[in-house]
Amino acid sequence: MRLLRYENWKQKIPFDNTTYKEVKRYSLRLNSYERELMDIQINYYRKYFSLKQVMDSFKILRTKLAKEIFIKAVLKRKENILYIPQLLKSYFTKRIKTEFKDYTGFFEILLDYGLKQKPKNTIIPIVKAIMGEYYKPVMKMVNKYRKMKTIRVVQKTLSPASYENLARTHIQRLQDDYVFGNIYGRSSIRKSVPISIVDEYGYGQWVSKNVSYNTNRLFIYSNNNKLTDVALEHMIYFNVYPGYGYFYNTVVDESSNISFDNGASYLINGWAMYAMCHSKNSAYSHSMLSEGANITYHLLNKNLQKGLEDVYLYLLGKYTKAKALDYMLDYTQYPGHYMSYVLGAFATELVMQKDFANNPIDYLNTLKTINCGDFFALYSPKMQKKIAKTNITAKVSKKFNNN
Repeated sequence: MRLLRYENWKQKIPFDNTTYKEVKRYSLRLNSYERELMDIQINYYRKYFSLKQVMDSFKILRTKLAKEIFIKAVLKRKENILYIPQLLKSYFTKRIKTEFKDYTGFFEILLDYGLKQKPKNTIIPIVKAIMGEYYKPVMKMVNKYRKMKTIRVVQKTLSPASYENLARTHIQRLQDDYVFGNIYGRSSIRKSVPISIVDEYGYGQWVSKNVSYNTNRLFIYSNNNKLTDVALEHMIYFNVYPGYGYFYNTVVDESSNISFDNGASYLINGWAMYAMCHSKNSAYSHSMLSEGANITYHLLNKNLQKGLEDVYLYLLGKYTKAKALDYMLDYTQYPGHYMSYVLGAFATELVMQKDFANNPIDYLNTLKTINCGDFFALYSPKMQKKIAKTNITAKVSKKFNNN
């Protein structure tokens, strides 16, 4: 297997030349259709960058000379900084004064450029390229779900001491679940998998041995010790089975000769979101998709200023101001990251409706025979047959290859 192991290469390549070169070398091993899509993404994430990305890269520099070289390189590209909404001005101003007081002039220049940047939504062409013929059907699903009303879910706050045992109980239950086994294939993840409890807010994390050269590990996010029974259950669907853990165990096989991009956020995050929302027909997952569709709809507004203002107002109606600002930072500083879950989930559902695969088991088994990346535009019988005819050495599933 040819593995591009960086799950965050899209965030790293603006300033990390080593990662950039590795990603470019990886793309050269793909067929021409895949390479075209990969290059579109590489060129975008190499060109455009956010103020937070600059800060993240600057903080790991150790010498004054390295910092001076970095500053000169960034200032030459300052016109490509991503748009910053006014609502984040005070946040960045405070960070500059407290964390970068010896370099305030440099960061204030970038902040000023970001605030005055044209609010053109540069991520839309990337999304359209990744989705291909699925873009319009995906946007129809976005519109459908954003108009649905969220349903209030009765949840019980758990004792932090119970997190690990309850998680292991869920994992064991899912391994023995006959219905899930028929839909997704039987889980091989046992309840003895290493688990760590982390004091963070979110949906948890799965680290796969197949791409990390370490051991499988589940990270449960405590959500400030406010984790609920329903949230923990769905965290297992999302991260363990049939989500990330099962995806990696099924698709990533060291003995295969396919190429696998571990930074394919729409493909991988989309599967996790799809798996969680289709594992149990619950009000919780329904509400998550509705919220995600609402946010994604606004994030794809051609006028980014208007879109981000609408997202912020929507968030303020559901979360505290501090939490809403945290979300806005993710949306604006890592373009496409949040949307990859929602758009990827809808695209995953659509490729199975369009006969690329018959069901979730067939979908994963098909992926393990072809190069895996953010290539939804190629995941259709029509495109797979076209690739098979024009690229003799391309990795195409046997069911589409009539040569």
